[in-house]
Parts: sequence; structure tokens; C-alpha cells
Amino acid sequence: MKLPSVAVALSFTLAIILAVFVGVKPSNSNVPQLNNQETQNQTLEVVQKRADLIRLNGQRVKLIGLYTSQSWKPNPQNTGIVGFSGLYTKSQIVLEDDTKVSIFPSWNKQSLRSPDEVEKYNNQIVEAIGVVHFEAKPVPNFRTSESFIDLTQLMLVSN
Repeated sequence: MKLPSVAVALSFTLAIILAVFVGVKPSNSNVPQLNNQETQNQTLEVVQKRADLIRLNGQRVKLIGLYTSQSWKPNPQNTGIVGFSGLYTKSQIVLEDDTKVSIFPSWNKQSLRSPDEVEKYNNQIVEAIGVVHFEAKPVPNFRTSESFIDLTQLMLVSN
């Protein structure tokens, strides 16, 4: 007697689980549908100058400028990797008025950029999407500050 009720309960549970994974079909409405990427890009403010950076501090934006990078050989004692022989590369986006915006803050490991990224974007006009920070410091009372973008997307600007 318990076997049929267990089977019914299991099949009902399985049906619910499968329903969660079934894709929802788009509507047949005549209203144009936008995906999240299109919606986000349309509503983002554009940063091209220092004044934009100051005004939009702490907000998610579209930043447009020249991608530049700098590489150097770090002290192997600071890398934590015995015999490290590679290079560190950090990149910035230079705005129209020569304001430099780092890709991630220099104190964050994400600021180290891959050779593939540098090869693709170096000295090219790019569009970067992310949250911008104007003259931020890693801790209060720190002597130096830098402007940076917490990057979520990077692409070449098409002419």
C-alpha cells in the first residue's frame, strides 16, 4: 500500500524539479524585447572626462578611452612564487582629457592583466563597463589615491 503513494510522491516531486529547469518561451507580443545586456547598456551614463568621473563616482557606467598598459619584472620575493620569472602588467584607460583610470585598483590582484588582453586592446579605444571610483584610497589617511574601474566588461569601440 505504501509503494503506490511513494511512487506518486516521487513522480510529483520529479515533475516539480523538471518544471524548474524547463525554459520559458518568449512572448509572441509585438512589443520589442530587450535582453539584460541591451537594457543595461542603454541606461549607463558615459564617462569620457574627469568631470564625468567625479560626477558619476561610485556608479556603474560606460567608460570610453585609450587602453594603455605597463609591464615590469617584480621582485620574486614579493610574488610568493620561488623562481618567478614572469612580468606583471597593469592597465589603465586614458580619458579624453588625459585623466587615467586604472582597471581595478593597484592594491587588488585583479589589476594584473593577461598578456592576451593587453595584446588585443593595447593602444586601442575601448569601452569599459563597471563601477568607477574617483581618487579612492585602500585605507583612510593613505598618502596616495587613484581612480579606477571595477571592470565587468571590456570591448573595442567600433568606428
